[in-house]
Amino acid sequence: MLTAYVRSGQSLTRKIVNLRAELPLDAVWVDLNDPTDQERNWVKEQFNQELQFIEELGEIEASSRYYRDETGLHINLYFLALENGLARNVNVAFTINNNRLFTLRTDELPEIRTYYNYASKNADEFPNPASMLLGLVATRVGIMADLYEKLQRELDAVSGNIFRTKSRELPLALESLARIEDINGKARLGFMENKRAYSNLSRNPDIAVNIESMNEVLRDVESLMNFSDFLADRTKFLMDAAIGMINIAHNRRINVFTVLSVVLMPPTLIASIYGMNFRHMPELEWTYGYPMALGLMVLVAVGPILFLRHRGWL
Repeated sequence: MLTAYVRSGQSLTRKIVNLRAELPLDAVWVDLNDPTDQERNWVKEQFNQELQFIEELGEIEASSRYYRDETGLHINLYFLALENGLARNVNVAFTINNNRLFTLRTDELPEIRTYYNYASKNADEFPNPASMLLGLVATRVGIMADLYEKLQRELDAVSGNIFRTKSRELPLALESLARIEDINGKARLGFMENKRAYSNLSRNPDIAVNIESMNEVLRDVESLMNFSDFLADRTKFLMDAAIGMINIAHNRRINVFTVLSVVLMPPTLIASIYGMNFRHMPELEWTYGYPMALGLMVLVAVGPILFLRHRGWL
């Protein structure tokens, strides 16, 4: 999908482009979401702008993610996408060239929608492409802050459940903790990308005029990275605690079976002796031989129980 944004006074107007003739020449921001080859050609013809290929967005080398060439300044950043509680990083390519911002992505992102809702009424706060780029990044950081607040509440709930719930429900807590850690890890990768991009952006004249806004974004990123460290440490502690509780419950069950085997071993021995089919067994002729054998089995069963209780093992 191809979307063009045009500045009109203090507002930003969005236009979905379905035909080559609908692509406005005065667009200040051109957004391409999983574009077709035809849409890419429209951008090239209208603005003389070469775009990266989708396959190139996954490159992890710094030289492939932050660079300048004859087609403009290029910055690739990770944006976090959540689907059914599962997280994945989406590569978004930003290009600034000829006083125009180009964005290339493969997924719908709430940051784009949220930023436009604000910028459509406050376009004067984003007078140039660099400020628009920083506005999108700042919007992303704000959404990530809300996500971390939600993860913190989920972690508090899981923390309480670990120490109050039954052991058979603890695997569900481990599943929640693994999901939180997965989201946190992928979000942290995006923050690291922001910090890596900072040194490249700060030296660029297109961004230097917005250095104050960039520093503010960087401070927010650093604060979220510190919170990410705290969240990772706490998640690890709760994982260890949950596994420890599961092991304690497992050992308790094993202990019960161990005690039962110890208690039943002597009666089993007596029953085995008197279950032997030998002709000459004196007790077979006794009148009280059967009650005596039963009483002896009870006695040798109670004895180990009393001993284990005395030692504190039961």
